[in-house]
Amino acid sequence: MEMDIGSRLKEARESKGLSLEEIQETTKIQKRYLNAIENNDFKTLPGKFYTRAFIREYASAVGLNPEEIMEDHKSELPSYEDEEIIKYSRTQRARQQTSKPKSSSKGTSLFPRILTGIVIIAIAIAIYVFFVNMNDSSGGENDPASTDGTDDAIELPADSDQESSEEEGSEEAPAEEEPAEESTDKPAEETNDEEAEEPAESEVKIELTQEGTGTFPEHVYTVTGVSERTATIELTGQAYLEATSPKGENNLTPPSMYSAEDSPINLDFSNQDQLYLKTGSVPNTKILINGEPVPFPNDHDTQKVLLNFE
Repeated sequence: MEMDIGSRLKEARESKGLSLEEIQETTKIQKRYLNAIENNDFKTLPGKFYTRAFIREYASAVGLNPEEIMEDHKSELPSYEDEEIIKYSRTQRARQQTSKPKSSSKGTSLFPRILTGIVIIAIAIAIYVFFVNMNDSSGGENDPASTDGTDDAIELPADSDQESSEEEGSEEAPAEEEPAEESTDKPAEETNDEEAEEPAESEVKIELTQEGTGTFPEHVYTVTGVSERTATIELTGQAYLEATSPKGENNLTPPSMYSAEDSPINLDFSNQDQLYLKTGSVPNTKILINGEPVPFPNDHDTQKVLLNFE
C-alpha cells in the first residue's frame, strides 16, 4: 500500500537520523506544524498556501525532490481554489506605490513656499509702518509752527544751524535701517535654496542584479543612496517572515507567522551592509527601504530577497 505524504516525509527524516527539532532549525517551521504534516493533519496549518510551502521545505530538508513529492501526492494536498488571495501584477503595484508619494510631496512642497511668502509680506508691512511712524514723529518735532515762542530761534543763527544738522541726522536715520531689510530677506532665499536641494539628497536606487529560479527563488539586489540601514515590512494578511543581517547570522525578527495586525515591522541593521529576507506570501508582503518598495520580479508566493548596500 502506498504511503501518504506525511508518512513518506517522516520515513525519510528517520532514515537520515534527524529529529523534528533539527528539521525545525533547518526550515524555520515550528515543530507543531511539522508534527501536523507527518500526521496529515493539514487543518492545523495556517492555510492551504502554507501547507504546500511547508511540505516543500520539509521535503528539501530530508533530501527528497519537492516537486516530485507534490506531484505524487497532489490528490492529498489542498488546492488554491478557495484561497482568498488577490494577486496584483507587479506593474500595477509599482504604479500605485509611486503615485501616492508624488501627490503627497506636492502638497508638502507648496506649504513652505506659502509660509515664506507670508513671512516676507509681514516683514514688508512692519518696515512700512516703521517708516511712517518715523516720518510722523520727526515731522512733529521739526515743524516750526509747533515751537513755542517767538523770535528767539530766528535771532540765533548758530542754533538754527544746529537744529538743521539734527534734522538732517534724523532724516538719515531711516537709511541706516536698510541693511536690516536685506538681512531679513537672505534667510528666505537660503531656505528656498535648501528646499530645492532636498530631493537630490535622498535618491534611493534598488537594482535587481540576479533573479532567482525554482519554486523558492532567491533574488539579489544592489541598493545605493541609503545612509541609514533600516527597512520596513508592511503586511496586508498572513505571511511567514524571516529576516537576518547579514545572511544567516543575526535574526532581526523571530522567524514565524505574522499578520496585518503586526504591521508595520521595522528592522534596524545599522552596522551591516546586507539584509536577507524570506517571505511565505508575496501578495501580502511589501518591503520598503527608506520608503522605496523592493520589486519582486515574479509571481511566486514564496521568495527570498538578498539586499547588498553600497
